[in-house]
Amino acid sequence: MSDAQEQYLVVGEILKPWGFRGDLKIKILSDYPNRLLKHKTLYLGVPARAYQVERARLHSGYALLKFVGYDTDAAVAKLRGELVQIRAQDAAKLKKGQYYHHQIIGLTVVTADAQTLGVIEQILETGANDVYLIRTPEGKEILIPAIKSVIKKIDLAAHSMTVELLPGLID
Repeated sequence: MSDAQEQYLVVGEILKPWGFRGDLKIKILSDYPNRLLKHKTLYLGVPARAYQVERARLHSGYALLKFVGYDTDAAVAKLRGELVQIRAQDAAKLKKGQYYHHQIIGLTVVTADAQTLGVIEQILETGANDVYLIRTPEGKEILIPAIKSVIKKIDLAAHSMTVELLPGLID
């Protein structure tokens, strides 16, 4: 896969320099904060630029990282606000039936009787369960709860999701 086709996942956001030796305070945007510490290369920006990690640790719910060659707070100050990314292929392997958001967004949603509803455009995190926002071919929005009684099958190879609509869920 060429660099132009490489997929990246956002795992953090640079908040500010930490101390005076080039460390950065990172807001963790991952369910696997400890895995973030294991990466020797992280990527910033679009297009993604590789940064070699010199050291990394967790501190009070944040990650503290230092990149090779960035040895002062002034050197890293320009990185404030950058999103910290990993290559999608380096992401933690999920259990059967679990998916990353980037795998779900863009799937075509069909009903059990083969009626095409539209494409998943966004995932809304509600706390209780996620809700998939589906855009119909006519441009309307349909909201589908991401629960087992509704989501019957996810086929990443076919780029589709099969759902069983609950009474009154749409129209």
